Amino acid sequence: MQEIEDIRARLEAAPLAADALAATLAAALDAFGVLLASCRDSEERSVELFAAFAFAAAAAAEGRHILLTAPSLPSAQGLVTSHAACVQADLEVTADALAGLAGTLSRHLSSAARRAQDPGDHAACCDAAREAARVHELLARGD
Repeated sequence: MQEIEDIRARLEAAPLAADALAATLAAALDAFGVLLASCRDSEERSVELFAAFAFAAAAAAEGRHILLTAPSLPSAQGLVTSHAACVQADLEVTADALAGLAGTLSRHLSSAARRAQDPGDHAACCDAAREAARVHELLARGD
């Protein structure tokens, strides 16, 4: 779960960076990687939550793929394809943590889209924000 908090902190700090858009895109790409790895690791552990985690993994993969098209994404990004899993014994706790990360990610990508000068960056941020919001919808309980 520490990795989730670390990614959230990077997302929160990104708008303050010298190149805010690039920092946001890099942190967002890592966030989608954490979401994807954690959802995939959680899929088979619960019959009740299988569909939520499976569809959330698909949305996270799509969000990550979309971000790879952003012109302002630093060129060294996107080379790492897996992350350590952030799965807890209690899958509802995992789902809550991942939903929270996805909500934060969606908000930051939406904000980055509003600031983006390049149409490609704007489109990538908008579309990836939509996928992050989808992950949040799938994993959030009672929000």
